[in-house]
Amino acid sequence: MKLKNLLITLTTLVLVENSAKAHNPTWTDSIACIVYTHCTSCHNQNGIAPFSLMTYNDVFQNRFSIASSLQARSMPPFPAKQDKRKYAHANTLSDHEIDEIVDWVNNFAPLGNANNIPTPPTYSSGYQIANPDFVGKIPTYTVTSNNDVYRMFVIPANNSTQQTIQSIEVYPGNREIVHHALVFQDTSLIPFTLDQNDPLPGYSAFGGTGSPTSKLLAVYTPGQGAFNFAPGFGAIMLPNSYIVIQMHYPGGVSGQVDSTMVRLKYGSSSLRNVTTVAALNHGSTLTNGPLFIPANTVRTFNNQVSNTVNRTLTGIMPHMHLIGRSIKAYCVTATNDTIHLIDIPEWDFHWQYFYQFQKPILLPAGSVIYGQATYDNTTNNPHNPNNPPQDVSVGEGTEDEMFLIYMNLSTYLPGDTNIIIDTLSHFPHDASCFQTTGTNDYNRLNVIIYPNPTSGLIRLEGIKTAYLATIYNSEGKIVFTKTNETNEPLNIQHLTIGIYYLQIRTKDNEVIYKKIVRQ
Repeated sequence: MKLKNLLITLTTLVLVENSAKAHNPTWTDSIACIVYTHCTSCHNQNGIAPFSLMTYNDVFQNRFSIASSLQARSMPPFPAKQDKRKYAHANTLSDHEIDEIVDWVNNFAPLGNANNIPTPPTYSSGYQIANPDFVGKIPTYTVTSNNDVYRMFVIPANNSTQQTIQSIEVYPGNREIVHHALVFQDTSLIPFTLDQNDPLPGYSAFGGTGSPTSKLLAVYTPGQGAFNFAPGFGAIMLPNSYIVIQMHYPGGVSGQVDSTMVRLKYGSSSLRNVTTVAALNHGSTLTNGPLFIPANTVRTFNNQVSNTVNRTLTGIMPHMHLIGRSIKAYCVTATNDTIHLIDIPEWDFHWQYFYQFQKPILLPAGSVIYGQATYDNTTNNPHNPNNPPQDVSVGEGTEDEMFLIYMNLSTYLPGDTNIIIDTLSHFPHDASCFQTTGTNDYNRLNVIIYPNPTSGLIRLEGIKTAYLATIYNSEGKIVFTKTNETNEPLNIQHLTIGIYYLQIRTKDNEVIYKKIVRQ
């Protein structure tokens, strides 16, 4: 009898504890914010994703696949690990956000207060580079194959003098069919001649342009906006260059039409030149080549290059094809310190990025840069294009292989590693997260902010831990950040009169949002 009572008591305590911990998120109080921040840049009516997630009903209908994808961390796609190296503008979800969505799905996906439904973001045709110095548009092209298509288009840059590119924007003419694009510059007539000799607009090519003088400038992937070189840096474009853009159209879009645009913004000639080079490659730096993977084998290849002078590294992009399974790069200094650069444990050919670091990295003289890539040419690889597997060697075809790691490199100057590209601990939230319909806003810790409205100083009551304060304006742009260890007043006297949104993120990753009025 005593044992039975003890079991009942323990069961009751567990239920009470779980009840106390239970949180029932709704679409209106948190889920919409997460979806609008991390998902809808691709999952909108004109996006590259196969379905829209712009409304509650859209998400409700896909809720189980969404929860599964988030728990597997396959969505949003950001293949690089961030345990040893953080990257700029990384669209990744926190554990808390994933738990919110999973809890929401498990609790029958409640809508919440229908009067408080956040306004979804808009995806207009507006350009991010408002006043470009150069605009080039590929000829109207109709996809004629249901297989993957890689097409090169050549556009004269019309630059009689040398220019320094500060920003590049690839603006798809048809977002539904543009999987990714690579932008090169070239000073030879080779791409132009290849284009002229092909009866269709552009010419067919995979990987490179076919010209040894082509230099990679930028990479476009779905949901990406304009690519801005790190502050103080740019890419020199030689006089009389051609812009060569490789468009990748995925399988199953035959008959659809595209006319993608490239927009360039030039900067001061004082900007420091960034060169984009395949510092690690399957040719001169491969140590156990040649790159050849026999059928039904798994092989790992290594490459390395010595770094003879101090260099500043601002970005990195690995590249393999379909049977690649993992790839990584790191640097070992003369004193045997390891600098982690990139680690992609689950390679996916369809999600390739040019990763920028949150701050530039010094690759010191006397160091050695290493790369390692593993290829799986067996039936265990779901991306293997051949069944049964066939021998695979190096080449530019889809079913060939490559081992390239591109890097944005510049000559090092003291202070480079203090340049801030992006040090946010989390992807910036959509403006819908900052909407308010009452005095409490999104505030689970019951923090009180006063005075509000304020003429300059604000205080927080009810928070007992260090936190990061981030203030956004009504357009969702960050106007103030401060790490507050002692909960001292926040001084926002420099802000103009208006409405702002304060995000408080505690060291325990609890997040609070409050509207504040600067008067």
